[in-house]
Amino acid sequence: MNTHSVIECVEGFKASRLDNTRKIFIYLPPGYKEHVDQRYPVLYMHAGQRAFGSSTAGNETWHVDQAADQLIDQGLMDGLIIVGIAHVRPVTHNEFYHFIAPAREAVSVGCSGLDYEHFIIHELKPFIDEHYRTLPDKDNTGLLGSSAAALSTFHIGTRHPDIFGKLIMLSPFFVDVQLDETSESRLQEEDMYLLPEGSAPIQMWMDIGDAEGLFLPYQVRNVAHQMLELGYKSGKDIAFLEQPDAGHQEADWGERVHIPLLYMFGRIGNPVSLELMGRDVIGLKGGMSGQINALLHYDSGFTMSVLEGEYHSDQPDVLEVRPNGELVPVKMGHAVVTLTVGELTASRMCTVVKELSGHVTVCMSAEVPFQDMYDDSIYGGMGMKLLHTGGGDYEGCFEVPRDSGFRFRFTRGFRQFETDADGKALPNRVFRAHDNLSLHYKIQSWGSTAAKAGNRR
Repeated sequence: MNTHSVIECVEGFKASRLDNTRKIFIYLPPGYKEHVDQRYPVLYMHAGQRAFGSSTAGNETWHVDQAADQLIDQGLMDGLIIVGIAHVRPVTHNEFYHFIAPAREAVSVGCSGLDYEHFIIHELKPFIDEHYRTLPDKDNTGLLGSSAAALSTFHIGTRHPDIFGKLIMLSPFFVDVQLDETSESRLQEEDMYLLPEGSAPIQMWMDIGDAEGLFLPYQVRNVAHQMLELGYKSGKDIAFLEQPDAGHQEADWGERVHIPLLYMFGRIGNPVSLELMGRDVIGLKGGMSGQINALLHYDSGFTMSVLEGEYHSDQPDVLEVRPNGELVPVKMGHAVVTLTVGELTASRMCTVVKELSGHVTVCMSAEVPFQDMYDDSIYGGMGMKLLHTGGGDYEGCFEVPRDSGFRFRFTRGFRQFETDADGKALPNRVFRAHDNLSLHYKIQSWGSTAAKAGNRR
């Protein structure tokens, strides 16, 4: 009879070239101790201190162990080993950056990704393969990360397809984005990734939420299409998901991590429904384009977005639709867009208007409780820096992409989140910038002494 899963911890694991140590957390699936002749695939996860265990204010976790346990219990996935690699927060060098640091960070933070890559390949993986019953070949070895850790996954995996055959990237930091009112798009964008020279026999999962602030879906979608141009096949070598209403935090990644686990290590089953999401009003002028997000749902609970499909517009003289789901306005009017995937079809009515701007203005104010000394600024939704205007008041106005979604908590800096009056975690504040907005918030507290100490660790 299978027992429950177990999480072991190795303290003080040395990374020689980085000259630092860290904890390594190892998830062993149910039955590992009993089935002594069975070997298992291995998934290496960056920022492993947030993989397992309970969440606290400012220190949320993914609960990946619970997701794996549930898939195994449901018979959708066989056992696997998950290795959580605790992240060492950068001081002068960031181990998640291989080649490029964002211009805003490069003056003080360099790239140590190559040394981190060496640590995983030449020090950690040999240790895991020696001490645990692994299937060490590339087809049974994966990398998982989110945000900058997903960027690291992309670079390590595409550089070493002979070692890592499965790459899981949630909300990858492919593009650094800053608000810039002087540019036509109101954005300043800097690519953080380097493409491989060609395709390799590996599987990739890329996803992004549509409420991640300036982590915008088209950025990840563009990289996915670039991989298709290199020869990767949609649905076979690469899968993509644009998750509606998901933000850029551990809770959001934990809610959907079972989906790429199914794709890489489980049984996704059969497609049962098709759903067309996205903006249904676009402009001939003004910069507001449209992109269909076609969600293909399976009977296992697996979901992915269709990267390329058989689209049809019933009024092509009004609206054309490209195989990637991009809407191309021709003249004002209405059109029904239909997608067919196998035996499944779905339709959506779209309207073309004369003009629609691609950005809107969001004005935000926040009131903080009395304190002896106020910060010069605080941070709201991603990219939104509110300046101190006196007393406990902060204000800022920002031009952001129309339809961009924000799920956030105010911070005073890195992971110094607002809390309730008792220092406990608060739910996200949420807004969607469909039109110009004026928002006002009241902040209860910056957390108890214990919560602040936890944030600093």
